[in-house]
Amino acid sequence: MAGLLYKDDWDACRDSLTGWWQRKVIGRPAVGVSAPRAKPLPFKSACKPSDSRDQWLNLQFQIARHEETMTTHYLGGVTFPYMTACLGPGSLNLFLGCEAGFMPETVWYKPVNGNPKGLDLKLRPDNFYWKWTLDTTRAMLEYGKGKCAVGVPDLIEGLDILSEVLGTEELLTCLIDCPEEIHRLLRQLDSLYYKAFDPLFDMVKDDRGGNVFIAFYAWGPGRTLKTQCDFSAMISADMFAEFVVPYLEKQCSRCDFSVYHLDGPGAMRHLDLLCKVKSLKAIQWTPGHPNPCPADRVWWGKIWKKVYASGKAAMVLGSSPELVEPFLKEFGQAGTMITTGTNTEREARKLLDDCVKWGRG
Repeated sequence: MAGLLYKDDWDACRDSLTGWWQRKVIGRPAVGVSAPRAKPLPFKSACKPSDSRDQWLNLQFQIARHEETMTTHYLGGVTFPYMTACLGPGSLNLFLGCEAGFMPETVWYKPVNGNPKGLDLKLRPDNFYWKWTLDTTRAMLEYGKGKCAVGVPDLIEGLDILSEVLGTEELLTCLIDCPEEIHRLLRQLDSLYYKAFDPLFDMVKDDRGGNVFIAFYAWGPGRTLKTQCDFSAMISADMFAEFVVPYLEKQCSRCDFSVYHLDGPGAMRHLDLLCKVKSLKAIQWTPGHPNPCPADRVWWGKIWKKVYASGKAAMVLGSSPELVEPFLKEFGQAGTMITTGTNTEREARKLLDDCVKWGRG
């Protein structure tokens, strides 16, 4: 596959990302820059449904929404065009029986049962949202053939799923009152996650045996996923070690490439434990508004020096363009994936040309 309609250097992009996972440089450094296209490409718009639920579930509208982004934006370096059958941040919630609260910009999940005792989590083949995800992924693969990649949706796992299934306050209480029940449900989720991931991976697997995972331009030359625990901002390091680390280790050991989404200052205290998870390959840091972007010097000692010292790759997303050069010169190109945006395609292309000489070795 030499290239895609919306990404003519798709092979070079995947080479760069392969090198990033391996903490070396293959071809160009793993830098991604997006910008408005100098000459937007034609696309067919679709009428936006008035109902939020229809906006999320209408295939033609979802394809048109993705295609509008791809035809109006230059995606350079390791940024790339993709579609995915997205049902918000945590599709697995819906597959397990949560009801959806569709909003224009996101999806909320309504708890199934606040009592973990006797709760048996199952992914039923006839679940409406599971069937919709499979059917929509197939349709996107057909439509996107030769145009763009199609990825695995944001499934999410572990305590983040249980906080939706049980309710946040209920889960916090259960961690203290009935921890054995939470461990039982987490063990169920170990297999349920891959009951969803595996068939989706088999569908979207590309000619290099890899896949796109919806979040953060994640692609790897094998089974690739993003993992997280936003719930961790509400628990201690001891609880993180008990209820997150062993399940994270197991989840990541069953795939080839994994990146952890560390979200917000409240989760920073768990970084040292994350760096010790052997099967985890990379860490991504989201500081949250109104904090400085992840490439800012304020995070160099608090986050990135620890990540690099642990031997993991660093995913630095949403940098200000002027910070790409100092970050690469400080930490080097090997093991660094950094993305940014510019005002024009010309500026984006110039940054990609310039970055080759920043932080070599």
